[in-house]
Amino acid sequence: MKKTVIKCVYIAAVFLLALFLSSIALNQGNTEMTMEMAPATYPIIRMFAGDREVNSLHGYKDSMETSFQRDCLTPLGEGRRVVFTVDKYGASVESLSFEVRSIDGSRLVESTKVSQYEETEETIRAEFAIKDLIEENTEYMLVLLLEDGNGRTIYYYTRIIQAESYYADEKIDYVLDFHKRTFDKEAAKELTKYLESNSEGDNTTYSKVTIHSSFNQVTWGELAVKKVTEPDLQVKELSTQTGAFELNYIVSLGQGKHINLFRVKEFYRIRYTSDRIYLLDFERTMKQVFDEKSDVFNNNKIKLGITSPSSISLAESDGGNVLAFTDGNQLYCYNITEDKLSRLFGFYNGDYSDARVTWQKHEIKILNVDESGNVQFIVYGYMNRGKHEGEVGIAVYHFSGPLNTVEELAYIPSDSSFDVLQAEIDQLSYINKSGIFFFIHEGTVYAVNLENRTCEVMIAGLTEGSFKVSDSNRMLVWQTGRERHESKKLILMNLNTKEKTEIDAGAGEYIAPLGFMGEDLIYGLAKSDDIVHENTGSILFPMYYIKIQNESGEVLKSYKQSDTYVVGSEIQGNQINLYRVKKEESGSYVEIANDQIINTKIETVGNNMIETVATQEYQKIVQIAVKSAIDTKALKRLTPKEVLFEGDREIVLKEKEDDVMRYYVYSKDGISGIFTDEGNAVNLAYELSGIVVNEKGDYVWIRGNRSLKNQIMAIKEAGITEEKNSLAVCLDTILQYEGVMRNSEYLLSRGENILDIMRSNLEDVRVLDLTGCSLDAILYYTNKDIPVLATLNDGSAVLIIGFNELNTVLMDPLTGTIYKKGMNDSKQMFEENGNRFITYIREK
Repeated sequence: MKKTVIKCVYIAAVFLLALFLSSIALNQGNTEMTMEMAPATYPIIRMFAGDREVNSLHGYKDSMETSFQRDCLTPLGEGRRVVFTVDKYGASVESLSFEVRSIDGSRLVESTKVSQYEETEETIRAEFAIKDLIEENTEYMLVLLLEDGNGRTIYYYTRIIQAESYYADEKIDYVLDFHKRTFDKEAAKELTKYLESNSEGDNTTYSKVTIHSSFNQVTWGELAVKKVTEPDLQVKELSTQTGAFELNYIVSLGQGKHINLFRVKEFYRIRYTSDRIYLLDFERTMKQVFDEKSDVFNNNKIKLGITSPSSISLAESDGGNVLAFTDGNQLYCYNITEDKLSRLFGFYNGDYSDARVTWQKHEIKILNVDESGNVQFIVYGYMNRGKHEGEVGIAVYHFSGPLNTVEELAYIPSDSSFDVLQAEIDQLSYINKSGIFFFIHEGTVYAVNLENRTCEVMIAGLTEGSFKVSDSNRMLVWQTGRERHESKKLILMNLNTKEKTEIDAGAGEYIAPLGFMGEDLIYGLAKSDDIVHENTGSILFPMYYIKIQNESGEVLKSYKQSDTYVVGSEIQGNQINLYRVKKEESGSYVEIANDQIINTKIETVGNNMIETVATQEYQKIVQIAVKSAIDTKALKRLTPKEVLFEGDREIVLKEKEDDVMRYYVYSKDGISGIFTDEGNAVNLAYELSGIVVNEKGDYVWIRGNRSLKNQIMAIKEAGITEEKNSLAVCLDTILQYEGVMRNSEYLLSRGENILDIMRSNLEDVRVLDLTGCSLDAILYYTNKDIPVLATLNDGSAVLIIGFNELNTVLMDPLTGTIYKKGMNDSKQMFEENGNRFITYIREK
């Protein structure tokens, strides 16, 4: 018996020794095959507007699509002077040169080497004058090219404009003065005349302060904040009257070992007049920099501090024992069972003074978390440092919990911008159980096999409204056929299994997707006889039957009412709002009250949740409530290393012909939407006080840059005749105004609509169907001396050719006169007639 015990102890000791030695060998191998992320190496260029330092430019490894490089706009100095500095960060600079291009990059205006500059050990200060080849009040793209000591050419981009009447210095001074005063309550009393404090402002949180917040909230309340970096000012937009500006800086709170850092971003939209400056919008966001090494764990809480709950992303495994969360573009994984917190990714390395690692032009999205502690995620946008430094793209990663390593599975480069990628990733990004990564780019759904790194096109030619994606991104539906309103079939696909279900319209019917309620598809059916093709070129698609169907084909709910049709929908939580019309005896449709479909299915709640709590010192803060208590004494804090591999895992998308016209809505949050319907784009930009640009980077619409009055004096009275109705007169007037002579009555009689006639006869313009937009929005075009055609329910038409503060100026062929109509009366008339507007922009 004694010998048996000794033998067992001996075997156990040998086993433990072997386990120890193998662990050392594995760790040594892991050390050799892993590495830490490389530091940032690119210099930063900072532009000047007058004597103010503005617009920090971050370098790109390759040349980019210039129409999407809209981070900032630099006003040129007198004599078209450009002044900038280079913060070298220890890099050597061999040469500097620049290019001036059209905004879409297709036309090279100038290419010159920079010869005048002064260099110190840390910086270079340079200046040059652009040749007299650019037009005033026209934006161009300035590309600065820096060649470093390693032979790399690094590209820097800023839009430029020569416009002395834009009052850039005065606007910038106002923004910086406003910012400075917020830190001094006495000096800030001057700001009360600019604020619009009311109930819209939330005075219970410092995470978001707006123009509607209280004076106390705007001036930081009782927080003893200290600026630890100077504000980095970005000029976002600039015009004769208005300007949009952004400030980014870091503040601290606390003392000694208990100091917390916060990223702060301020947005200003202002209007300059000869009398005073008006503050149109102000917003300040504050986000605490999460520091896992500090005292942020208490019982079952992970304290994230002052931040917005919507900025935190959390995903958990099926059992809730492993959770991953993003905070401030850092990704963490907490394994509850093993009491282990791992920092999976983050360009920020703790050095807040290095603007290269604090720049926030990327995002992290968690795609999958499993019970073994593995996490799949993507990092997309500008890569601040590491192997892809200076690139824009999508990097797909796998974190192995058992091995504590992060491995890049694929990298998809892009020449667009973070803003574009973010808008597309928000539409679709999903990894299925077979390791296939799905994403959308320019209307095409791609499927990347992460094992063999092949890429295939799943669906191409998608346009706005022709497809829908569920919130989980697991379910995708799209229409077949070339025309949205003439589709006979939907294809519903489960991206996890890649199984497809076909849904057919009945005889004499067309079908359209409306969205998802959870994973259940909502779609509508319309009879071909009910569809209206209006003479404007727009189409009314009245759906008589709405269905909610699961992926098994079972119809869960349906909606159908006599002589009532659905023309649109909006999904809000568990409710579907239906926008309806009623068909009258005459065959025309009139709007009626909305209706709702309620989803009674109870949504499952996760084991770990984000919650907001009120505190005495910081007001509302955000924390994660974990399913069980955290043992802070035993907690292991880990930093995984990245797995090395031979070669690269880059997947380059094949270039394809893409003639789809797209419209990008930019607001204070970047791109807020990508549209193929220009009217929807203008409506969103109007709501967000933003701008619309097309795929070439040309302005389509701008909020707030309108004179008090304007009239197109070149357009004279014109009346109907026996040969010409009012619509033909309006079309002829527009064509003649642009130097084109046509017989529009003849073109209309042979079946051409307004859009057809204008697009086929007007050169170097883009015709816009702005049906559904407000009168206030479309006056932007009249202000630019572009007439707007409005059609009425009786088939007649008028031209909007002018306005002042109280009236519109209309050219009405029925009366053969030009007359003023009260602004409110005009608004009511056009709304009653469906706000059917057609206009255009001139393309250079």
